[in-house]
Formats: sequence, C-alpha cells, structure tokens
Amino acid sequence: MPFMDKHAYWAYSFAVIGDDREELMEQLNTLPVLGFEEKTKELLTYIDVEDLSETVVAQIAILADVKNCTYEREFVAGQNWNEQWEASFKPVQVGTFVGIRAEFHPSFDNVEHELTIHPRMAFGTGHHATTYLVMERMQELDFINKSVFDYGCGTGILAILASKLGAQPITAVDIEDAATENTWVNMAANNVTGIEVFTGDINAVPPTENQFILANINRNVILSSLGALYARTTSGGDLLVSGILQQDQTLVDQKAVEEGWQKVLTRERDGWLLLHYRRD
Repeated sequence: MPFMDKHAYWAYSFAVIGDDREELMEQLNTLPVLGFEEKTKELLTYIDVEDLSETVVAQIAILADVKNCTYEREFVAGQNWNEQWEASFKPVQVGTFVGIRAEFHPSFDNVEHELTIHPRMAFGTGHHATTYLVMERMQELDFINKSVFDYGCGTGILAILASKLGAQPITAVDIEDAATENTWVNMAANNVTGIEVFTGDINAVPPTENQFILANINRNVILSSLGALYARTTSGGDLLVSGILQQDQTLVDQKAVEEGWQKVLTRERDGWLLLHYRRD
C-alpha cells in the first residue's frame, strides 16, 4: 500500500472472514481503494480523503450490508507514511536462520543470513506470519542452483533470500508498481543481482519451468492460479503457498489436488497457514 505523500485518508475496518472476505475485496477493488491489509478477523482498506465521495460512502455501506458484516471507519490526518513506517519498523528474526532489518538498525550477530529491507508499504517484511512461515520452510530446503519464481513478490524479500541460498535463475512478479520498484531497491541494498522482476499478473512473466515457486499472496489469486503455477513447475518441483487462513485450508487443498498437486505438509502461525505442495 504505497502511501508516499501526506494526504489524509479514511481507514475502513470490516469484520469479515472466509468467502465473504474474498468477495468483498473483489467488489471493493472497483472503488478507489489504496490497498488491503488482511488480519485474522478483519479486513482493512484505505481511501484517500479526496476520493471518498458520497457515492463511494453509499457503495461501501451497500457492500457491507450485502455481506452482512459490520465495519468502522477512522479519519487519519495527512502525514508522511514512509517516515512513520520507518520509525515503527523493528528487526525480525526467524530463529537463527535469517534476520531482517532496516539500514538504520544494527547488524545481527546470531543469524546465518541478514537481509536489509527499505521499509516501504509493499507487503513482505517478515513481520507478518505468512512471510515468516515461508522463510522458516525455506531453511529446510535445498535452493542451490534451483530455479525460483516468486509469485506476488511484494518487497522481494523471498526472492532475495532465495538468491542468498544459492538459487538461480530467479524470477519475481507483482501486480503493484510500488512493489516491483521496492524489490529493485531491496536487491541493491542486499547486493543481489540476477533476479528478473516483472510488473503485472502471471501472464506478464514469460513461460518458464521452475523447481520452486513461492506464492505468498491471497486466497483467491492462489485458487485461480494453481493450474498455471503447475504448468510452470518442473516434475518434482515444489510450491510453497502462504496467505491462507486456517478456515480456507480444505478449499485450497481440494483445488490443488484437482490441478495435480501432491500435499507435502501444512504449518500454522497466528491463524495463517503455509501449504507445501509438490508436482509429480
């Protein structure tokens, strides 16, 4: 969510989960929302004060009523979001495997890999359970000279970690311009080269076969992409899926089996899941 200026905005919080959440996100995307933040029991979205017309207010009320969910909104005065976010960014560790910090933090002294992330509003800093789960699982896998596709790269943190683990070649894509720009910035900050970065959906990336696909993204995108991701995976290749809530596991597992994937394992953190699949 690239809040780069000092505009005021309205923050909307919807008490919605499961299928209703995904459907509400799709419908809200037809309005001038700036982005979403998914929490276990609520969905947050943001609208610039200049874009919140009476018509938009009425449409939001109708959507919430249709989904039978309650919501609250809060006015937030203009401020520099990057400065605020940087001030609140704290280092993160995944055991002794990897530490993630900003350039203004001191170095870690007890991790195998250290990543420097320029804190912007792109998703993927290690703070969220979904990113943590993927990195935790990556520790247990062999990435040396393996091809990797980071699908929904956000800050680029997973592609960068894969590079540190010896993976090559690496491809990354995100639908948000701010995310792919941030990926380039973070690659430079970590002295990483050789990652091909694309902006757009999966079709923006030339067809390749990968030994690993990392997909830390939302449920609906995963469900609609499992077939395309299967086609982009080598025989015996692995798909690490995150961004899935516990209540959606059965739905995602069933769709994965339909597309030919074999389940390897499931892990949970704070109500979020990592689902590891493998292609025969």
